[in-house]
Amino acid sequence: MEEFDVLVLGGGLAGVSAALRTAELGGRVCLVEKGHIGQAGFQRRNALHIEDGIIPSMNWEEYRKVLCLETERYSRLVREKLNAAGVSVVEGEGTLASSTEISVQKSEGEHLLLKGKSVILAYGSDTRFSSTLPREEGVVISIDEIARLSVLPEKVLVVGGGLFGSEAALGLHNRGCKVFLCYEQKELFPQMDEDFNIEIERQFKKKKIKILPGKKLISIYKNEDALEITLETGIKFSVHQIIIAGERSGLKENEVAEKLGIRLGEHQNILVDDSMLTSLPGVYAVGSVTGELTSDTLSQEEGKVAAENSMAKKKQLNREWVPQIARLSPDVAYVGCSMKTAPHQGFHPVEGVFEQDLNGPEDLPFPKTVGKYKIVADKRSRLVVGIQVISNQTADWFPILLLLIKKGVTVGNLVNCTRSEGAKINALCEAARNCSQALKSP
Repeated sequence: MEEFDVLVLGGGLAGVSAALRTAELGGRVCLVEKGHIGQAGFQRRNALHIEDGIIPSMNWEEYRKVLCLETERYSRLVREKLNAAGVSVVEGEGTLASSTEISVQKSEGEHLLLKGKSVILAYGSDTRFSSTLPREEGVVISIDEIARLSVLPEKVLVVGGGLFGSEAALGLHNRGCKVFLCYEQKELFPQMDEDFNIEIERQFKKKKIKILPGKKLISIYKNEDALEITLETGIKFSVHQIIIAGERSGLKENEVAEKLGIRLGEHQNILVDDSMLTSLPGVYAVGSVTGELTSDTLSQEEGKVAAENSMAKKKQLNREWVPQIARLSPDVAYVGCSMKTAPHQGFHPVEGVFEQDLNGPEDLPFPKTVGKYKIVADKRSRLVVGIQVISNQTADWFPILLLLIKKGVTVGNLVNCTRSEGAKINALCEAARNCSQALKSP
Protein backbone atom coordinates (compact mmCIF):
# COMPACT_ATOMS: atom_id res chain seq x y z
CA MET A 1 0.00 0.00 0.00
CA GLU A 2 1.38 3.40 -1.04
CA GLU A 3 1.23 6.10 1.64
CA PHE A 4 1.02 9.89 1.20
CA ASP A 5 0.44 12.95 3.32
CA VAL A 6 -2.56 13.99 1.22
CA LEU A 7 -4.75 12.16 -1.30
CA VAL A 8 -6.75 14.26 -3.79
CA LEU A 9 -9.67 12.59 -5.56
CA GLY A 10 -10.50 14.57 -8.72
CA GLY A 11 -8.34 16.44 -11.22
CA GLY A 12 -10.38 19.56 -11.88
CA LEU A 13 -9.14 23.05 -11.04
CA ALA A 14 -9.93 22.76 -7.33
CA GLY A 15 -8.25 19.36 -7.03
CA VAL A 16 -5.18 20.46 -8.99
CA SER A 17 -4.90 23.60 -6.85
CA ALA A 18 -5.07 21.47 -3.69
CA ALA A 19 -2.39 19.08 -4.96
CA LEU A 20 -0.01 21.86 -6.02
CA ARG A 21 -0.40 23.75 -2.74
CA THR A 22 0.23 20.57 -0.75
CA ALA A 23 3.42 19.99 -2.74
CA GLU A 24 4.49 23.61 -2.14
CA LEU A 25 4.14 22.99 1.59
CA GLY A 26 6.44 19.98 1.33
CA GLY A 27 3.77 17.31 1.49
CA ARG A 28 3.81 14.03 -0.38
CA VAL A 29 0.63 14.14 -2.44
CA CYS A 30 -1.18 11.87 -4.89
CA LEU A 31 -3.93 13.01 -7.25
CA VAL A 32 -6.41 10.45 -8.63
CA GLU A 33 -8.35 11.24 -11.84
CA LYS A 34 -10.37 8.92 -14.06
CA GLY A 35 -10.35 11.17 -17.15
CA HIS A 36 -8.12 13.81 -18.63
CA ILE A 37 -6.94 16.25 -15.99
CA GLY A 38 -8.81 19.53 -16.00
CA GLN A 39 -10.70 18.97 -19.25
CA ALA A 40 -14.33 18.92 -18.04
CA GLY A 41 -14.08 22.17 -16.11
CA PHE A 42 -12.04 23.89 -18.80
CA GLN A 43 -14.62 23.07 -21.47
CA ARG A 44 -17.51 24.19 -19.27
CA ARG A 45 -15.92 27.58 -18.61
CA ASN A 46 -14.43 28.10 -22.08
CA ALA A 47 -16.89 26.46 -24.46
CA LEU A 48 -18.01 29.88 -25.69
CA HIS A 49 -15.05 32.03 -24.68
CA ILE A 50 -11.91 31.15 -26.60
CA GLU A 51 -12.26 34.08 -29.00
CA ASP A 52 -8.71 35.48 -28.73
CA GLY A 53 -7.06 35.11 -32.11
CA ILE A 54 -10.06 33.25 -33.59
CA ILE A 55 -11.72 34.50 -36.77
CA PRO A 56 -15.20 35.78 -35.78
CA SER A 57 -16.78 34.19 -38.88
CA MET A 58 -15.56 30.71 -37.90
CA ASN A 59 -18.51 28.31 -37.89
CA TRP A 60 -19.44 26.22 -34.86
CA GLU A 61 -17.89 23.01 -36.20
CA GLU A 62 -14.54 24.74 -36.79
CA TYR A 63 -14.80 26.49 -33.44
CA ARG A 64 -15.33 23.18 -31.64
CA LYS A 65 -12.15 21.80 -33.21
CA VAL A 66 -10.21 24.77 -31.85
CA LEU A 67 -11.85 24.29 -28.44
CA CYS A 68 -10.81 20.61 -28.46
CA LEU A 69 -7.20 21.52 -29.27
CA GLU A 70 -7.15 24.22 -26.57
CA THR A 71 -8.61 21.78 -24.04
CA GLU A 72 -5.97 19.17 -24.82
CA ARG A 73 -3.24 21.79 -24.59
CA TYR A 74 -4.52 23.00 -21.23
CA SER A 75 -4.70 19.44 -19.86
CA ARG A 76 -1.15 18.73 -21.03
CA LEU A 77 0.20 21.92 -19.42
CA VAL A 78 -1.51 21.12 -16.11
CA ARG A 79 -0.10 17.59 -16.16
CA GLU A 80 3.38 19.00 -16.76
CA LYS A 81 2.93 21.41 -13.88
CA LEU A 82 1.91 18.58 -11.54
CA ASN A 83 4.89 16.50 -12.62
CA ALA A 84 7.27 19.41 -12.08
CA ALA A 85 5.89 19.91 -8.57
CA GLY A 86 6.43 16.24 -7.70
CA VAL A 87 2.74 15.34 -7.49
CA SER A 88 2.06 11.65 -8.09
CA VAL A 89 -0.82 11.20 -10.57
CA VAL A 90 -2.81 7.96 -10.71
CA GLU A 91 -5.26 7.42 -13.59
CA GLY A 92 -8.29 5.37 -12.68
CA GLU A 93 -11.72 5.27 -11.03
CA GLY A 94 -11.20 6.38 -7.44
CA THR A 95 -13.54 5.75 -4.52
CA LEU A 96 -13.28 6.93 -0.94
CA ALA A 97 -12.64 3.75 1.06
CA SER A 98 -12.14 5.31 4.51
CA SER A 99 -11.13 8.62 6.07
CA THR A 100 -7.53 7.84 5.09
CA GLU A 101 -7.86 5.61 2.01
CA ILE A 102 -8.83 5.80 -1.65
CA SER A 103 -9.51 2.68 -3.68
CA VAL A 104 -8.54 2.97 -7.36
CA GLN A 105 -9.67 0.72 -10.20
CA LYS A 106 -7.38 1.23 -13.18
CA SER A 107 -8.60 0.79 -16.76
CA GLU A 108 -6.26 -2.15 -17.39
CA GLY A 109 -7.79 -4.04 -14.46
CA GLU A 110 -5.21 -3.29 -11.78
CA HIS A 111 -6.52 -2.33 -8.35
CA LEU A 112 -4.71 0.05 -5.97
CA LEU A 113 -5.33 1.08 -2.38
CA LEU A 114 -3.79 4.43 -1.56
CA LYS A 115 -3.37 5.68 2.00
CA GLY A 116 -3.01 9.27 3.20
CA LYS A 117 -3.10 11.22 6.43
CA SER A 118 -5.77 13.45 4.86
CA VAL A 119 -8.10 13.20 1.87
CA ILE A 120 -9.44 16.01 -0.33
CA LEU A 121 -12.55 15.23 -2.41
CA ALA A 122 -12.75 17.22 -5.66
CA TYR A 123 -14.63 15.02 -8.11
CA GLY A 124 -17.32 17.51 -9.14
CA SER A 125 -21.11 17.40 -9.45
CA ASP A 126 -24.03 17.17 -11.86
CA THR A 127 -26.48 19.83 -12.99
CA ARG A 128 -29.65 19.78 -10.92
CA PHE A 129 -32.75 19.69 -13.13
CA SER A 130 -36.09 20.67 -11.56
CA SER A 131 -39.39 18.79 -11.86
CA THR A 132 -40.65 21.51 -14.22
CA LEU A 133 -37.44 21.35 -16.27
CA PRO A 134 -36.30 17.71 -16.38
CA ARG A 135 -33.36 16.89 -18.61
CA GLU A 136 -34.31 15.93 -22.17
CA GLU A 137 -31.65 14.99 -24.70
CA GLY A 138 -30.97 17.92 -27.01
CA VAL A 139 -33.87 19.93 -25.60
CA VAL A 140 -33.26 20.71 -21.91
CA ILE A 141 -29.55 20.32 -21.27
CA SER A 142 -26.80 21.27 -18.84
CA ILE A 143 -24.26 24.05 -19.28
CA ASP A 144 -21.70 21.19 -19.19
CA GLU A 145 -23.04 19.92 -22.54
CA ILE A 146 -22.59 23.08 -24.64
CA ALA A 147 -19.17 22.01 -25.94
CA ARG A 148 -20.67 18.73 -27.19
CA LEU A 149 -23.51 20.29 -29.24
CA SER A 150 -23.22 19.54 -32.96
CA VAL A 151 -25.17 22.71 -33.77
CA LEU A 152 -26.18 25.74 -31.73
CA PRO A 153 -29.88 26.59 -31.34
CA GLU A 154 -31.32 29.56 -33.22
CA LYS A 155 -33.15 30.68 -30.07
CA VAL A 156 -32.17 29.58 -26.57
CA LEU A 157 -33.25 30.11 -22.97
CA VAL A 158 -30.45 30.18 -20.38
CA VAL A 159 -31.73 29.50 -16.86
CA GLY A 160 -29.53 30.81 -14.06
CA GLY A 161 -27.83 34.08 -13.20
CA GLY A 162 -24.44 35.05 -11.84
CA LEU A 163 -21.15 34.40 -13.52
CA PHE A 164 -22.02 31.16 -15.34
CA GLY A 165 -25.47 32.19 -16.58
CA SER A 166 -24.30 35.60 -17.80
CA GLU A 167 -21.18 34.25 -19.51
CA ALA A 168 -23.21 31.51 -21.24
CA ALA A 169 -25.80 34.04 -22.41
CA LEU A 170 -23.21 36.41 -23.86
CA GLY A 171 -21.21 33.57 -25.43
CA LEU A 172 -24.28 32.17 -27.18
CA HIS A 173 -25.23 35.66 -28.34
CA ASN A 174 -21.75 36.15 -29.80
CA ARG A 175 -22.15 32.86 -31.72
CA GLY A 176 -25.34 34.15 -33.36
CA CYS A 177 -28.08 32.81 -31.06
CA LYS A 178 -31.15 34.77 -29.96
CA VAL A 179 -30.83 34.55 -26.16
CA PHE A 180 -33.29 34.79 -23.27
CA LEU A 181 -31.71 34.87 -19.79
CA CYS A 182 -34.01 33.93 -16.91
CA TYR A 183 -33.04 33.85 -13.23
CA GLU A 184 -35.05 33.76 -10.01
CA GLN A 185 -33.02 36.38 -8.15
CA LYS A 186 -33.94 40.04 -8.55
CA GLU A 187 -30.39 40.86 -9.67
CA LEU A 188 -28.04 39.15 -12.10
CA PHE A 189 -25.12 39.54 -9.67
CA PRO A 190 -26.55 39.54 -6.11
CA GLN A 191 -23.05 40.11 -4.70
CA MET A 192 -22.85 43.51 -6.41
CA ASP A 193 -24.71 46.72 -5.67
CA GLU A 194 -27.89 47.74 -7.48
CA ASP A 195 -26.32 50.48 -9.62
CA PHE A 196 -23.82 48.00 -11.06
CA ASN A 197 -26.53 45.43 -11.75
CA ILE A 198 -28.54 48.08 -13.57
CA GLU A 199 -25.55 48.91 -15.78
CA ILE A 200 -24.78 45.23 -16.52
CA GLU A 201 -28.39 44.59 -17.46
CA ARG A 202 -28.37 47.70 -19.65
CA GLN A 203 -25.34 46.33 -21.49
CA PHE A 204 -27.14 43.01 -22.04
CA LYS A 205 -30.30 44.72 -23.31
CA LYS A 206 -28.17 46.81 -25.65
CA LYS A 207 -26.96 43.54 -27.18
CA LYS A 208 -30.62 42.44 -27.45
CA ILE A 209 -30.22 39.68 -24.89
CA LYS A 210 -33.63 39.44 -23.21
CA ILE A 211 -33.22 39.73 -19.43
CA LEU A 212 -35.92 38.10 -17.27
CA PRO A 213 -35.02 38.68 -13.59
CA GLY A 214 -37.01 37.31 -10.67
CA LYS A 215 -39.02 34.98 -12.89
CA LYS A 216 -40.00 31.35 -12.40
CA LEU A 217 -40.91 29.03 -15.25
CA ILE A 218 -44.50 27.81 -15.11
CA SER A 219 -44.88 25.62 -18.18
CA ILE A 220 -43.26 24.33 -21.36
CA TYR A 221 -45.27 23.24 -24.38
CA LYS A 222 -43.52 21.40 -27.20
CA ASN A 223 -44.70 22.65 -30.57
CA GLU A 224 -42.87 20.68 -33.27
CA ASP A 225 -39.24 21.88 -33.06
CA ALA A 226 -40.03 24.85 -30.78
CA LEU A 227 -40.59 25.12 -27.04
CA GLU A 228 -43.37 27.47 -25.95
CA ILE A 229 -42.32 28.97 -22.60
CA THR A 230 -44.63 30.54 -20.01
CA LEU A 231 -43.26 32.38 -16.97
CA GLU A 232 -45.16 33.04 -13.74
CA THR A 233 -45.99 36.65 -14.72
CA GLY A 234 -47.64 35.50 -17.94
CA ILE A 235 -44.64 36.26 -20.15
CA LYS A 236 -44.60 33.92 -23.16
CA PHE A 237 -41.97 33.25 -25.82
CA SER A 238 -40.57 30.36 -27.81
CA VAL A 239 -37.06 28.88 -28.02
CA HIS A 240 -35.42 25.79 -29.53
CA GLN A 241 -33.35 24.76 -26.53
CA ILE A 242 -33.03 25.36 -22.78
CA ILE A 243 -29.66 25.40 -21.03
CA ILE A 244 -29.53 25.08 -17.24
CA ALA A 245 -26.68 27.08 -15.68
CA GLY A 246 -27.82 27.02 -12.06
CA GLU A 247 -27.75 24.73 -9.06
CA ARG A 248 -25.88 21.45 -8.80
CA SER A 249 -26.53 18.07 -7.21
CA GLY A 250 -24.11 15.52 -5.82
CA LEU A 251 -22.78 12.54 -7.74
CA LYS A 252 -23.41 8.89 -6.81
CA GLU A 253 -19.96 8.85 -5.20
CA ASN A 254 -21.44 10.97 -2.42
CA GLU A 255 -23.59 8.02 -1.32
CA VAL A 256 -20.39 6.14 -0.49
CA ALA A 257 -19.09 9.19 1.37
CA GLU A 258 -22.33 9.39 3.37
CA LYS A 259 -22.01 5.76 4.48
CA LEU A 260 -18.57 6.61 5.84
CA GLY A 261 -19.99 9.44 7.97
CA ILE A 262 -19.90 12.49 5.67
CA ARG A 263 -22.98 14.67 6.00
CA LEU A 264 -24.79 15.61 2.80
CA GLY A 265 -27.09 18.51 2.00
CA GLU A 266 -30.59 18.53 0.56
CA HIS A 267 -29.33 17.84 -2.96
CA GLN A 268 -26.73 15.23 -2.05
CA ASN A 269 -23.96 17.83 -1.97
CA ILE A 270 -21.14 17.44 0.58
CA LEU A 271 -21.40 19.88 3.50
CA VAL A 272 -18.20 21.63 4.60
CA ASP A 273 -17.18 24.34 7.07
CA ASP A 274 -15.03 27.39 6.33
CA SER A 275 -11.89 25.26 6.46
CA MET A 276 -13.41 23.02 3.73
CA LEU A 277 -13.56 20.17 6.28
CA THR A 278 -16.42 17.66 6.02
CA SER A 279 -18.09 16.02 9.03
CA LEU A 280 -15.54 13.18 8.73
CA PRO A 281 -12.28 14.22 10.41
CA GLY A 282 -9.35 14.41 8.00
CA VAL A 283 -11.56 14.55 4.88
CA TYR A 284 -12.02 17.83 3.01
CA ALA A 285 -14.16 18.70 -0.02
CA VAL A 286 -13.63 21.43 -2.63
CA GLY A 287 -15.14 22.67 -5.88
CA SER A 288 -18.67 21.92 -7.07
CA VAL A 289 -18.80 18.71 -5.01
CA THR A 290 -19.97 21.04 -2.21
CA GLY A 291 -23.09 22.05 -4.15
CA GLU A 292 -22.43 24.89 -6.57
CA LEU A 293 -20.42 25.74 -9.64
CA THR A 294 -17.32 27.60 -8.54
CA SER A 295 -15.38 30.15 -10.57
CA ASP A 296 -11.74 29.59 -11.46
CA THR A 297 -10.61 31.89 -8.66
CA LEU A 298 -12.89 30.34 -6.04
CA SER A 299 -11.98 26.78 -7.08
CA GLN A 300 -8.30 27.58 -6.68
CA GLU A 301 -8.81 29.26 -3.31
CA GLU A 302 -10.89 26.37 -1.95
CA GLY A 303 -8.18 23.94 -3.05
CA LYS A 304 -5.48 25.98 -1.33
CA VAL A 305 -7.49 26.32 1.90
CA ALA A 306 -8.13 22.56 2.05
CA ALA A 307 -4.47 21.79 1.31
CA GLU A 308 -3.18 24.09 4.03
CA ASN A 309 -5.55 22.67 6.62
CA SER A 310 -4.73 19.10 5.59
CA MET A 311 -1.07 19.98 6.24
CA ALA A 312 -1.86 21.15 9.79
CA LYS A 313 -2.07 24.85 8.89
CA LYS A 314 -5.05 26.86 10.06
CA LYS A 315 -6.85 28.73 7.31
CA GLN A 316 -10.48 29.63 6.64
CA LEU A 317 -12.20 30.54 3.39
CA ASN A 318 -13.77 33.98 3.16
CA ARG A 319 -15.68 33.98 -0.11
CA GLU A 320 -16.00 37.75 -0.20
CA TRP A 321 -12.22 38.07 -0.40
CA VAL A 322 -11.94 35.92 -3.51
CA PRO A 323 -11.84 38.08 -6.68
CA GLN A 324 -14.60 37.20 -9.15
CA ILE A 325 -14.29 38.10 -12.83
CA ALA A 326 -17.03 37.51 -15.41
CA ARG A 327 -15.93 37.59 -19.04
CA LEU A 328 -18.61 39.86 -20.37
CA SER A 329 -18.30 42.87 -22.66
CA PRO A 330 -17.04 44.87 -20.83
CA ASP A 331 -15.78 42.49 -18.14
CA VAL A 332 -17.33 42.54 -14.66
CA ALA A 333 -15.24 42.09 -11.52
CA TYR A 334 -15.78 42.41 -7.78
CA VAL A 335 -14.00 41.59 -4.55
CA GLY A 336 -14.59 42.28 -0.88
CA CYS A 337 -17.74 43.91 0.47
CA SER A 338 -20.50 45.72 -1.37
CA MET A 339 -22.53 48.51 0.18
CA LYS A 340 -25.15 45.82 0.91
CA THR A 341 -22.86 43.33 2.63
CA ALA A 342 -20.37 45.64 4.40
CA PRO A 343 -22.66 46.31 7.43
CA HIS A 344 -22.85 42.54 8.04
CA GLN A 345 -19.05 42.55 8.44
CA GLY A 346 -19.22 45.34 11.04
CA PHE A 347 -18.23 48.15 8.64
CA HIS A 348 -19.81 51.58 8.19
CA PRO A 349 -19.64 51.72 4.37
CA VAL A 350 -19.04 54.76 2.21
CA GLU A 351 -18.75 54.55 -1.57
CA GLY A 352 -17.00 56.42 -4.35
CA VAL A 353 -18.00 55.85 -7.99
CA PHE A 354 -16.33 56.91 -11.22
CA GLU A 355 -17.82 56.37 -14.69
CA GLN A 356 -15.83 56.52 -17.89
CA ASP A 357 -17.91 57.14 -21.05
CA LEU A 358 -20.22 54.18 -20.53
CA ASN A 359 -23.04 55.98 -22.29
CA GLY A 360 -21.02 58.08 -24.74
CA PRO A 361 -21.16 58.13 -28.56
CA GLU A 362 -20.49 54.87 -30.39
CA ASP A 363 -19.21 56.29 -33.71
CA LEU A 364 -15.71 57.26 -32.59
CA PRO A 365 -12.86 56.55 -35.06
CA PHE A 366 -10.94 54.74 -32.32
CA PRO A 367 -11.92 52.30 -29.53
CA LYS A 368 -13.19 54.29 -26.57
CA THR A 369 -12.33 53.52 -22.98
CA VAL A 370 -15.41 52.60 -20.96
CA GLY A 371 -15.87 51.58 -17.38
CA LYS A 372 -17.65 51.97 -14.06
CA TYR A 373 -15.57 51.78 -10.89
CA LYS A 374 -16.61 51.67 -7.25
CA ILE A 375 -14.58 51.83 -4.05
CA VAL A 376 -16.30 50.76 -0.82
CA ALA A 377 -14.54 51.97 2.34
CA ASP A 378 -15.12 51.77 6.08
CA LYS A 379 -15.89 55.27 7.39
CA ARG A 380 -14.14 54.74 10.74
CA SER A 381 -10.85 53.19 9.58
CA ARG A 382 -10.89 54.62 6.01
CA LEU A 383 -9.74 51.19 4.80
CA VAL A 384 -10.81 49.98 1.36
CA VAL A 385 -13.06 46.98 2.01
CA GLY A 386 -14.50 46.35 -1.46
CA ILE A 387 -14.10 47.06 -5.16
CA GLN A 388 -16.55 46.67 -8.05
CA VAL A 389 -15.55 47.25 -11.67
CA ILE A 390 -17.08 47.12 -15.13
CA SER A 391 -14.18 47.41 -17.55
CA ASN A 392 -12.13 45.46 -20.08
CA GLN A 393 -8.97 46.34 -18.17
CA THR A 394 -9.53 44.40 -14.94
CA ALA A 395 -8.28 40.83 -15.25
CA ASP A 396 -4.53 41.45 -14.92
CA TRP A 397 -4.43 43.91 -12.04
CA PHE A 398 -7.53 42.97 -10.02
CA PRO A 399 -5.75 40.28 -7.94
CA ILE A 400 -3.10 42.87 -7.03
CA LEU A 401 -5.81 45.15 -5.69
CA LEU A 402 -7.08 42.32 -3.49
CA LEU A 403 -3.57 41.94 -2.07
CA LEU A 404 -3.52 45.66 -1.29
CA ILE A 405 -6.89 45.40 0.45
CA LYS A 406 -5.67 42.48 2.55
CA LYS A 407 -2.57 44.48 3.49
CA GLY A 408 -4.76 47.35 4.68
CA VAL A 409 -4.66 49.98 1.93
CA THR A 410 -6.61 53.13 2.77
CA VAL A 411 -8.62 55.33 0.46
CA GLY A 412 -5.91 57.98 0.84
CA ASN A 413 -3.20 55.49 -0.16
CA LEU A 414 -5.06 54.74 -3.39
CA VAL A 415 -5.75 58.40 -4.16
CA ASN A 416 -2.13 59.42 -3.67
CA CYS A 417 -0.33 56.44 -5.18
CA THR A 418 2.30 57.30 -7.78
CA ARG A 419 1.23 56.34 -11.26
CA SER A 420 1.95 57.34 -14.84
CA GLU A 421 -0.38 59.43 -16.97
CA GLY A 422 -2.91 57.19 -18.68
CA ALA A 423 -2.27 54.21 -16.37
CA LYS A 424 -5.10 51.67 -16.27
CA ILE A 425 -5.49 52.11 -12.52
CA ASN A 426 -6.22 55.84 -12.83
CA ALA A 427 -9.98 55.30 -13.14
CA LEU A 428 -10.04 53.32 -9.91
CA CYS A 429 -8.01 56.07 -8.23
CA GLU A 430 -10.66 58.55 -9.38
CA ALA A 431 -13.31 56.38 -7.69
CA ALA A 432 -11.13 56.45 -4.56
CA ARG A 433 -10.94 60.25 -4.82
CA ASN A 434 -14.74 60.44 -4.90
CA CYS A 435 -14.86 58.05 -1.95
CA SER A 436 -12.43 60.32 -0.08
CA GLN A 437 -14.79 63.24 -0.59
CA ALA A 438 -17.68 61.16 0.76
CA LEU A 439 -15.62 60.22 3.83
CA LYS A 440 -15.19 63.92 4.61
CA SER A 441 -18.94 64.49 4.59
CA PRO A 442 -20.57 64.65 8.04
